[in-house]
Amino acid sequence: MATNNTAADIQLLTVLVDSEDEDESEYRFLINGKDVKYVTVDPGVFPIKIRNFAPVLIPLLPPFPPGDWTEGHISKDPSTGHPVFSRTTNDVLPGVENIWHPTQVDHLELKKLERLRQNIHLVTHPLFSSPVVVKFAEFPWQISYYEAETIAYEWIEGSGIGPKFLGHLTEAGRVIGFILENIDGARTAELEDLEACQAALTRLHSLGIKHGDINKHNFLVRDGKAVLVDFETARNDGDKGELEAEYRRLEESLRDPSYRGGVGIIETDDCM
Repeated sequence: MATNNTAADIQLLTVLVDSEDEDESEYRFLINGKDVKYVTVDPGVFPIKIRNFAPVLIPLLPPFPPGDWTEGHISKDPSTGHPVFSRTTNDVLPGVENIWHPTQVDHLELKKLERLRQNIHLVTHPLFSSPVVVKFAEFPWQISYYEAETIAYEWIEGSGIGPKFLGHLTEAGRVIGFILENIDGARTAELEDLEACQAALTRLHSLGIKHGDINKHNFLVRDGKAVLVDFETARNDGDKGELEAEYRRLEESLRDPSYRGGVGIIETDDCM
């Protein structure tokens, strides 16, 4: 059953779906170019093949309720079988609390150039003279990961261990991610980059910080030098044994032929 929803007033930003349609699907929508709504959908409400295809899905959505709300849920009307909003809430959504950098940028101010990973985009903004990278939580339940990584970037600020941290990314006033320098021309590390990766990891360990996920995709190499990224599992407890063990695993990680760490798991429409 088609509704009066149109692509002009509803934009699908992100969707997380279960391939077997046994669990709820999760959606992040932008309404009228300014309001983000998080919507869950019961299994079986929409055909499996169109759940993450915006041009077909959006006309099938029930009318979005008016008023202030942040999260909604769609289920089938028991009497008609048509999709309906069975509830909406206006709960305060979580945000990153450790706001240590003076710069904050709203996600609506960005112009996306390229999607590097599911939740990592190359963008432009008037504050920056060249493209920058943004990494952000697509759903509120992911915020804890970005809290941890934001804290880790504060630990390494000014050390050259990772990309420069340029500010916090916001949505409706809450911090959902961060902005990093774009290391143009960098590539994923290979075994031939072992020495450069060892140097980067040694600098991190000298601060008493364990990275926690040293797969080769978390080392970016340019001009013979490596920097680390993806600090969401980093810890600064300074356990010497753990640091030494992580260092010893580095060569094995660079030899790993798999693409572990190279892609995300979220199915998403190609939108910001």
